[in-house]
Amino acid sequence: MGAWTALGEELTEQVRAASTDPSAGPTGPSVATTVAAALGDDDVLVLGSSNGPRDLATGLGLLAQPGAPRVVAGRGLAGIDGTVSTAVGVGLAGGGGGRTVALLGDLTFLHDANGLLVGPDEPRPDLTVVVVNDDGGGIFSTLEYGDPARSGTAGSRAATERLFGTPHGTDLEALCAAHRVEHHRVGTTVALADLLGRPASGIRVLEVPVDRAGHRPLRDRLRPPAG
Repeated sequence: MGAWTALGEELTEQVRAASTDPSAGPTGPSVATTVAAALGDDDVLVLGSSNGPRDLATGLGLLAQPGAPRVVAGRGLAGIDGTVSTAVGVGLAGGGGGRTVALLGDLTFLHDANGLLVGPDEPRPDLTVVVVNDDGGGIFSTLEYGDPARSGTAGSRAATERLFGTPHGTDLEALCAAHRVEHHRVGTTVALADLLGRPASGIRVLEVPVDRAGHRPLRDRLRPPAG
């Protein structure tokens, strides 16, 4: 147990270094921990699938506050359908009486973007949706599909990008405007923390662009040495 604890503490410091490097820009773990750090006991965090749970688990050691939000998630780490609608429902239900914040990847968000559609005569929740936008299926770059040894030629790299990267190029600001939803494009975790500190009035989307090509190098840096 002591070895596990020591390794966890070592990993925490590596995550802290990666998350506080201003030149590196936002990463999945730094966004996840920024969101979690902004929430308290009365708040609810709706957690999307895929990278979100992994990013939050990676950065949990960075959170110093004793309180924590209630987490709502579906299907563990997999299954992206209906997540925006779930977040809207949780927001309408009121959760613990505090704020409702959803942390989603871009594909999860796009898969249920119509969840933003709330009729003019229907109640509208105070809901913040944080979208980590890496323009595709970033999780696959951290799995065997993204192993550089498997895609050595230009043709195989292009096929891997098309089939697993699934870039979409969607303009999330325009999408939100079509639904008359407030949108902010956020470039740093400092700016994200600032926006999270402001109360939401209705639904708002905070889009945080991240570099999908950086996912695997970051995971490799955080992976404990063998043995």
